[in-house]
Amino acid sequence: MAIIYTYPISPPVGTDLLVGTRSGVPRNPTRNFSVDQLAVYIIDNLNGTNLTVPIFFDTVNPTTGLVETTLVDSILTQNANPGGTTLTIAGNLYVTGALRDSNNNPGALGEVLKSTVTGTEWGLVSGSTEVIPFNNVTTITATHTGALGTFPSITVVNNNNIVVYGEIAYVSTTQLTVTFASAQTGKLYLN
Repeated sequence: MAIIYTYPISPPVGTDLLVGTRSGVPRNPTRNFSVDQLAVYIIDNLNGTNLTVPIFFDTVNPTTGLVETTLVDSILTQNANPGGTTLTIAGNLYVTGALRDSNNNPGALGEVLKSTVTGTEWGLVSGSTEVIPFNNVTTITATHTGALGTFPSITVVNNNNIVVYGEIAYVSTTQLTVTFASAQTGKLYLN
């Protein structure tokens, strides 16, 4: 029998074999499986791994001609699993289907995806005016495209079509807040 600690330590590769025992069956047979097979099992049965979302590719083994699933580096990370709320993409994002807002709306031609107080929504940017709706809030945090400059002028119109005034703070080059004395519903017009 080999003394395991005498073997050199090196990072595993997908084709490395592991030895295990199948429990819950007669005689608990010993079996071997690859690191790739273990990775597939983790994804399919244990909801993935913490922090990094693995990416797998099917490749053809040149020796056996069999299709094998290979784990490759990932550009996706999640802040926690399960229950993560942030997915980070380290690279470019190409969307071939619809990009949907918080209400599952794909938007329409000419609309831009805008931040709301509680999520995102599609909306129009008409000419040199951005319109940002809000509903029953005392503070609006609005993110604009930045196309209007660092300090766009702001007009707040409530749902009764009356101009209302609040305290405006320019948080960054693309974000501002408007705070009211009482909850308001209406639209911000930025130009």
